Amino acid sequence: MDQLDALTQTRDSTRGTGGDVARLWREPRFDRMECLSARFQRHVYAPHTHETYVIGVITAGTELYRYRGVTHAANAGDVVLLNPEELHDGRPAGDGYAYRIFYPPVELIGQTLADALDRPALPSFGATVLKDPELFQAIRALHRDLERPERNALHLESAALRAFTAAALRHGDLNARPRPPGREPLAVRRARDYLDAHLEAPVELADLAVAVGLSRFHLLRVFRAAVGTTPHGYLTDRRVGRAKEMLAGPLPLAEIAIACGFCDQAHFNRVFKARVGVAPGHYRRGRGVSAVQAAAH
Repeated sequence: MDQLDALTQTRDSTRGTGGDVARLWREPRFDRMECLSARFQRHVYAPHTHETYVIGVITAGTELYRYRGVTHAANAGDVVLLNPEELHDGRPAGDGYAYRIFYPPVELIGQTLADALDRPALPSFGATVLKDPELFQAIRALHRDLERPERNALHLESAALRAFTAAALRHGDLNARPRPPGREPLAVRRARDYLDAHLEAPVELADLAVAVGLSRFHLLRVFRAAVGTTPHGYLTDRRVGRAKEMLAGPLPLAEIAIACGFCDQAHFNRVFKARVGVAPGHYRRGRGVSAVQAAAH
C-alpha cells in the first residue's frame, strides 16, 4: 500500500487544511487526461460536473457523495464510475478517504472503444459504486505506474487500453462486444519480430499494431493468447535475456542498461532482479566476470 493509500501525507503534493493532501497532473499521452491522487479528511466538494468521464478507485476510508439524487458511500476497494455532465458532490466520512481518479475525455474513451469494437461507441454507466476487484487492481496499478519515474510507453498504453475498455464493457451498458481473438499466428510472429528488433528503443503500441495490421486491442488479446504474456512482458523478458548475454562481457552496467532499452541503471537493476532473483552485478560475478575486469573497460 502506497503513502496516499495509507492516508499519510506525501512530500510532493499540495497540502490543504486538516491534513488534506492532493496531487493533480495531466497526461499528454492520453489527450491531457487529468489524474488525481488525494487524501481528504476535511475537504468537501461543492456540487459540480465534469465534461469528462470519472473512473477511479477508493484506496482507503469512505467517501460520501450525492449523485442522481441519491447519497452513495464508496468504501476502500470500490470502483467509482461517473458519466460526463452529471452533477455530484463529495465529502469524507469518519476519518476520511483516499482515492485515485482518472478524468478521461469523452474523445479518449470513444477512441478506445472504437479500437476494441471496430465501431464508434460510448458507455453510459448505470451503477456508480461497484465491487469489481480485477478492475480495481487494473485502475490502481495504471494510476501508480503513471506516477513512476520509469515511464514505459508500451506498458502504459497497453494498461490504459485494458483498464478503460474493461470499465466500459463490463459496466457501460453496451450491447456490442469485441470479436473473439481467434488465432493470428502471422500477426503474432510479426509482432515478436518487431519487438526483437527494437530491444534497445522505446516501442509504442500504436506502431506495433500498425506493423502487424491489427487494432491495438485485438493485438493485445491475440498476443497474450499465443505467447502467454503481453507485448510489454515479452519485450521486457527479451531485454533481460540480452542483458544476461552482455553481462558475460566487460561493458559497465550503465552501458548495458541503455543498450537493452532500460531507462537507467537503477531501472535495469529493479527489472533484472525481479525476473532473475539477483541484481545484474551479482549475476555477472556468478558468470566469472569480476568488477575489476568490467571497470577496466
